[in-house]
Amino acid sequence: MEFTLQSYEILIIGLMVMGLFLAIIPVKPVDTRLRGYRISLILMALSFIFLGTYCVFKARLPRELLFIPFFVSSHIQVCLLGLAHLNLLNLNIVHRKQILLNFCPMLVCAAVYLAVQLFCPFVRLTSWETFFHSLSNPGVAVRVIWLFVYIGQIVYYAVVFFRQEKIYSQELGNFLSDAPDSRYRLALYSFIGALVAGFDSVCICLTLDKFWGGLFNLIMLAIYAVMCALFVQYPSIFFKISSIVAAAPDKTPSVGRTEDSWPMLKERICKEKLFITESLTLEQLACTLHISKDSLSKMINTKEGVNFNTFIGGLRIAEAQSRMQEHPEMSFSDLAASVGYSEQSNFSRQFKAITGFTPGEYRKRIRMG
Repeated sequence: MEFTLQSYEILIIGLMVMGLFLAIIPVKPVDTRLRGYRISLILMALSFIFLGTYCVFKARLPRELLFIPFFVSSHIQVCLLGLAHLNLLNLNIVHRKQILLNFCPMLVCAAVYLAVQLFCPFVRLTSWETFFHSLSNPGVAVRVIWLFVYIGQIVYYAVVFFRQEKIYSQELGNFLSDAPDSRYRLALYSFIGALVAGFDSVCICLTLDKFWGGLFNLIMLAIYAVMCALFVQYPSIFFKISSIVAAAPDKTPSVGRTEDSWPMLKERICKEKLFITESLTLEQLACTLHISKDSLSKMINTKEGVNFNTFIGGLRIAEAQSRMQEHPEMSFSDLAASVGYSEQSNFSRQFKAITGFTPGEYRKRIRMG
């Protein structure tokens, strides 16, 4: 079995279609905070369309190892994809200075390569044998260095993204009662796809075999299709987490509560079972208690020693344990909904984190005891 240029043609068509689709997705101006999502969409669309355009020309050029147009294309790709994903976690990432800094490695490598080519003969790397015999050529050496710079930039985006994602996830716990679920992790899964695509492109750069080249092309297309699908779903959860994404100002009215008021406020939360409101947010609870959300968050953090998510989760799981004893035949999905969880998976995960047992294991212990 051998792949031909048909795999390239499929890749080109797929990239162009997905790029145009992302570019024309309507984003309703319901909230100006969707501007960040719109910027990410544009960056993603440019990434897809640019790679598709590059493939149109690459398909008509002779195959070569460490192909210089590949480095230019891949660097632009990694910058656009990296910034698109970082922008979902931090709206302050994409600005002119940051964009310039992100493209600097590519510009420096390109300038050095062009300068070297003015004084050294160009070598076409049509085989690995040619490559090893040409390592003494400065132009080939620069291409090898460029490859490592490219890989280094992929690693850089991974480090920055996962650091931002950790901070972001921790901050979500201060605002949301439901643990961040798989829907929130769309950006994370999409970025992991981008990382795989980046290293897939490295494989394409290092192979001259038509079969493997075609296979890597199809893998790239599949990854991009998944990324496109994940990005399209993002608005469905945007407003759930927009208070973190946009760092919205605290406009909740306060009636002069201090930290000394916490025992009374906690008693009300427990007595009225305010914690079982589905998808309860810090802002909603603060509004009910007539206190600013910043003050409420500070009270929970200092008096309880945990964030909002953990505090509400503890109350919910305690309530679930009580209801499990009173209604041993209640299904876990109904039980989860009755104590405020929008998804059973969140309930099960937090139940085990707090009690050390899954809901099923805990129910067996009740029946046995």
